[in-house]
Amino acid sequence: MAAPLLRHLSRTNVIARRTVLAFSKHNNDMQCRYLRNSKSLPPYLKEQVERRTKVGPEPKRHPSAFGCWNYDAELFAFGKRLGEDFDVDILREAFISRSYIEMEIEERKKVGVKTQIPDTSCNEELSIEGKQLIQKYLKAYLRFNFPYMFEEGICAICEYLMTTEILASVGKLIGVRDLIQSKHYPPTDEEMVDTFMAVVAAVAKSQTEERAGAFVVDFLVPRLVGKDINEMWKLDNPMGLLSAVLQSRGMASPESRLLWQTGCSSIMSLYHVGIYSDKELIGRSPGETLTIAEKQAAKEALKNLMKSDDSRPPFLSSSKVPLKSLDLEKKNPSADLLLKLYSQSDTSAQRATK
Repeated sequence: MAAPLLRHLSRTNVIARRTVLAFSKHNNDMQCRYLRNSKSLPPYLKEQVERRTKVGPEPKRHPSAFGCWNYDAELFAFGKRLGEDFDVDILREAFISRSYIEMEIEERKKVGVKTQIPDTSCNEELSIEGKQLIQKYLKAYLRFNFPYMFEEGICAICEYLMTTEILASVGKLIGVRDLIQSKHYPPTDEEMVDTFMAVVAAVAKSQTEERAGAFVVDFLVPRLVGKDINEMWKLDNPMGLLSAVLQSRGMASPESRLLWQTGCSSIMSLYHVGIYSDKELIGRSPGETLTIAEKQAAKEALKNLMKSDDSRPPFLSSSKVPLKSLDLEKKNPSADLLLKLYSQSDTSAQRATK
């Protein structure tokens, strides 16, 4: 019995534990550092939470406030992360906002410095050029993928991708938030959008416009994955547009037929309407009423004719799209012009019959 007990007491951790306990019995300073009494722990934690709540959350601080911040190195790393070769001076200008220029002017006035900062130092001109590039290449890319879609639909998808929410989110994900020189931190969504567009212009100036177009396609078009692009275009008269499209293609006028119905005498009624042309089903859809079902069926027929239905091929990456050979000025047919053309032809035909 004695040998195992001696081996246990001779272990290093047991000896150290006994030494600490023996020392803590005679040293009150060491004992007060630990909350050994379980009854005193909940009040202590409660007091910590109350103090934290009273002070409020920690304000968001720029990474430079923590030290070890090299702005030039961050600019260089930004370009390498994106796989782009930027001109450093142009990229630096792309991250300077108008509020930062105004703050610098105010600080110089307080100090007594009379030198003026040129207006070209901020990214306003670059953001305007970047916006034009984004719209031009987005529309060209969408026309390449949807050659049968009307120009109004192309513009509606482009407007969705150009919203402040989308551009600010993309700019934040590629890391422009910490590099923006602004009056306040974090920068506003408008400053994020202007900076992202300025970065696109910086890519075009540092390399080529085609490279900037590939940059736009790779970062903005993936935002359409999982979205119904047809719902972005609000159609007021889908049946009238469908009739005009079929007439322009030499097909018979659309005919709507009730395929089946259920629960007509209840609040859960359902009607399934199909659209036919030359006895061929070109679209069908359910609805709560016959009017709603017919309207939705006309939209489905237009989707099938424009080849923008859910079974369409996936979006192509910039490497598979010939951006250099795309006609950036060419536009798809306009739905409004088509409606006006065939509405005038219908009225003239009615007058001729009379």
